[in-house]
Amino acid sequence: MELKDNHSHKGKILIANPFLQDPIFERSVILMVEHNDEGAMGFILNQPTGITIGEAFKQIKSCEFPVYYGGPIDNDILFYVHSMGDKTSNSIKISDNLYWGGDFPEICDLIKSGELSSDKIKFFAGYSGWSDLQLESEFEKESWIICDYKIDYVFNYANNNLWNKCLESIENELSFFSKFAHTPSLN
Repeated sequence: MELKDNHSHKGKILIANPFLQDPIFERSVILMVEHNDEGAMGFILNQPTGITIGEAFKQIKSCEFPVYYGGPIDNDILFYVHSMGDKTSNSIKISDNLYWGGDFPEICDLIKSGELSSDKIKFFAGYSGWSDLQLESEFEKESWIICDYKIDYVFNYANNNLWNKCLESIENELSFFSKFAHTPSLN
C-alpha cells in the first residue's frame, strides 16, 4: 500500500531524539522494515538481550549470534534481518541487499554451513510498531530523526556507539548531542 503522501520510510533509520524520555526508545536506533497506510514496523538495532540465538534454538545450539530487543510488540516471536535474500525463500526486501524474515530452516542451514555470519544477519525478540498515522504524529512531535540506512548501522557498529554514530552523521542542530554522555551530569 502507498502512504497518503507517498512518503514511506521503509529502509530508513529512525534515531531517537536526544530529548526523547520514553524508557523503551531512549537513545534507540530503529531500522524501518515496513511503512504504509496501515502503519509502520521496525526493529531496535542497539539493545542486545544478553541471549544468543543458540540458547534459544536447539537446531543451531552452537551459534553465538546475539538476540536483540526489537521492540515492545510480540516479544515471544523471533524476527531477523539479513543480507541473504537470494538464498532464503520468502524473504521480504527492505532495501538494496537487506531483507527481513524468510524460511527459518534455510537460515539455520546457512548458519551451520558458515555462509551466514553475524555480519550478515541480526535476530530480534519482538518489534516496534505504529498504527496508521501514529508514526507521522511522532514525527510532528520531533521524537525521531530520519536518516538513510547504512549496512554498517545494521550489522557492524557496537551497540553502545550506534546512536552516537547515527546522530553524528546527520549534520543538523542535534548532531552535537552525539558527543554527550548518556547521563547529563557526567558532561
